[in-house]
Formats: sequence, structure tokens, C-alpha cells
Amino acid sequence: MSRKWQQWLGVAMLLVGGLFLWRTTTVQADDTTTTSSSSVVNERWGKPTFIYGGGLTQDQVQQTMQIMNISSDQVTTESVTGQDLVHYLGSGSGDTSVMISSVLVTREDSGHGITVKIDTPSDITQITADEYKNPLITAGIKDATIEVASVKPVTGESALTGIYKAFDVNGEKVDPTRAALGQQELETTNDVAQDAAQENEQQNPNQSSSENKSDTTKIKLQLANVLTDIKQQLADLKNEGKTANTTQITTIVNNSIKDNHLEGKISQTNITKIVNLAQKYQSTSGVLDKSSMNQLDKAKSSINSTLNKVGGVLQNAQNSSWWQRFVNWVKNLWNSIF
Repeated sequence: MSRKWQQWLGVAMLLVGGLFLWRTTTVQADDTTTTSSSSVVNERWGKPTFIYGGGLTQDQVQQTMQIMNISSDQVTTESVTGQDLVHYLGSGSGDTSVMISSVLVTREDSGHGITVKIDTPSDITQITADEYKNPLITAGIKDATIEVASVKPVTGESALTGIYKAFDVNGEKVDPTRAALGQQELETTNDVAQDAAQENEQQNPNQSSSENKSDTTKIKLQLANVLTDIKQQLADLKNEGKTANTTQITTIVNNSIKDNHLEGKISQTNITKIVNLAQKYQSTSGVLDKSSMNQLDKAKSSINSTLNKVGGVLQNAQNSSWWQRFVNWVKNLWNSIF
């Protein structure tokens, strides 16, 4: 056998071996993915409440209802306006034309927790379903199934206003101080997560776009766990009759960031923002009470479940990226031989 054919045989064996390894690792990653089953809805308000963005045309409202698979006779319907945003958050321009996202809220029995589903993930461009949970609990929202949708791209940050209004129109008043803090939490954590994702991309310049996307989702989930850990530790101190000072809160924040593997990805400026949030958790009535902590326990369980799924997706992306690099290497080797 000629030397050139021996080289080609070696390449072929490497190719087959590489394919076997890639397929094996991919299957192992797929096996970690689980599918959650849907639960029976208990409609405590009689009907779910559909709050549509006041900036939508009637055609767009109908389009949104089709996306959510609802009809007018199945829901209580209200619009959310710019003035609602000012009412609940104490700030904003009051411009109804920018109110685009819509929500469908179903009140659930005590102990259900917060469930969030985004029906149009490509049009809610920055906020994930799990990112809504912590701010909603901060605002005093509990035991509800929530769907979010938009007929055109929006960040998703104004959706909380519609959820607050859904509770109000059903006679459950939302504390404006907690509502404003919930909105601040959503906006702050979204900014921190976006910055951390950019820092992660800079630290890993050779990652594929799918790896970057999975990493960004993972960072958002880890940050949600950071906030949950902070609240739980502050609640524990409160139950002991203690109040953490700024130094103690900073230590709690830094330890939570480290424990959730975000050390080095969050800037000092953003750490300060989280510390400021934590101080408000401690000073705002109801945020650290037993009812809120029970809701947080359920939210954290859901977040960790999603984290495990993201880990499987990220492993697949890494395997795919490794395979492409292997194929490129084989091509280069082939070209050098022939």
C-alpha cells in the first residue's frame, strides 16, 4: 500500500471515530432533556383575564387573541394604557401607543406558585419566562398562570403593568410601592444579564452563536437564582429580628454571585445595583414575608429545572461546535495530503 493511501486510510478512521464520539456525546446530552406536562387550570376569577396593549389596533388585538388561542367569550378583557404604567410604576411618559405586549392571567389556588409562558418568544426580545417570576413575587403577585405575547418585537419590560392591572380589575389591589420595586428589579436584572452576557462573549471569542445564546439564557437563570438567594438570606435575618447593614448586604450579594458561578461576569457597577435592590427588599413591607418566600421556593425549583435543560442544550451546542472544528481539521489534512 502506498504511503498516500495509508495516510488516507488514517484520515478515514479518524473521521469514523470522530463521528461515533460526536453522536455518542450528543445522545447523552439529549437524554438529559425532560418534558413537563400541562396542569389543570383552576379559574379562581371565573374567567382568565386578557389585558391587551392599548397601542394595538383592533386587528392586532384579534391577532394576539388567536396567538393565545382564546375568544372574547372565554375571558375578561381590558386594555392597558400609558396612564396605567404611570399609576403602577410612578413614572413613564403615559404614552399608550408604546403599550404593545399583552398578557393572559389565570388566578390559581393557594400554593400553585407563579407559572409564566411566553407565547411569542421571537417578539419578546429580552425577557425570558423565568425572568418575570422574581419581580412578580417582589410585587406581591402570587399563585397565577401567566401568558405573555406581542405581535411585534418588544423588550417585554412593560408586561408587568398588564399583569398588575389583571389583578386590580379582579378586586385584588397591587401595592404600588412593591409594583414599582418589581419593575425596577426586572429592568435592573435585565441590564445586568445583558452586560454579563456580553462579558461572557468577550471571554469566549471562539464560541458559536448557538453557544452564546445558550450561555445568555444560562446567565439569566443564574442571576434569577442570585436574587432568590439574596431574598432568602435577608428573610432569614428578618425572622431572627435582625437587619443587615450595607456591608453585610454586599457580602451576601457577592457570595450569592460566586455560589451561582457568575463571579467575574458581573461588573462592580452592576454589583452595586444589585446591592441597592437588596436594600429595598429589606425596607419594603411584604417582600420578605413568609408568603413571598413560599412563592420563591416554587420559582427557584422551576428555574433550576430550566437550568438543567439549558445545560443539555449547551452541551449539544458545544458538541456541534466541536464536530465542526473536527471536520475543518480533516478537510485541511486532506488538502495537505492530496
